[in-house]
Amino acid sequence: MEKERLEHIKKRLREGDSSCFTPLVNEYKDMVYALALKMCQSAEDAEEVAQDTFVKAYKGFGRFKGDSKLSTWLYQIAYFTAINHLRKKKVETTDVDISHVPQDDSVWSQIQEQDRKAYLDRAFELLKPEERAVINLFYLEEHSMDEISKITGLSVSNVKVKVHRSRKKLYGILQLLLKNEINSLL
Repeated sequence: MEKERLEHIKKRLREGDSSCFTPLVNEYKDMVYALALKMCQSAEDAEEVAQDTFVKAYKGFGRFKGDSKLSTWLYQIAYFTAINHLRKKKVETTDVDISHVPQDDSVWSQIQEQDRKAYLDRAFELLKPEERAVINLFYLEEHSMDEISKITGLSVSNVKVKVHRSRKKLYGILQLLLKNEINSLL
C-alpha cells in the first residue's frame, strides 16, 4: 500500500503536480521539526532546517527507491541538513570531562520530577548535536539501530557505540550538574 502511494506521488510530481507533496509534509513535519529542534536547540534554526529538509526531499523524491521507510529517509535528510546548518553557523559545543564525577545515584532520587526534566534538558544541551541526535532517535523516537544507521550513514556497530557513549556522557553531565547544585545549597 505504502509503495503504491509513493509511486503515485512520484508520478504526479513528474507530471508537475506539486500539491501532491503537501500531505507528506503535513504527515511528517512534526517528526522532522522535533529532530531538528533537538539538534539545533533553537526554534528558529529548527524551522529553517525542517523547511530545507522538505525542499531537499521534494527535489530528490524521484530518487527515493523505497528501500527504507519514508520516515527513515526523511530523518536522514533532516539529520544531515541539521549537521550542515550547524557547521555553517559554527555552533560551539562543549566537551565535558566526566572522569572525575562520582558514581552516586542517591542525589538523583531526591529531586522532584519537574526538576529532573530541567536538569535533563540542561544536560542534553551540553551534548554535541550528533550525540543529541542519536539519543533522541533511539530513546525518544524509539528507532532501531538499523534505522538510525540508515539515517546517520553510520554502521550499526558505530551507532551502538555512539548511543552508548552519548548515554554515558549524558549521565556524567547529569551527575556533575547535580553535584554542583548540591554544593551550591550547602
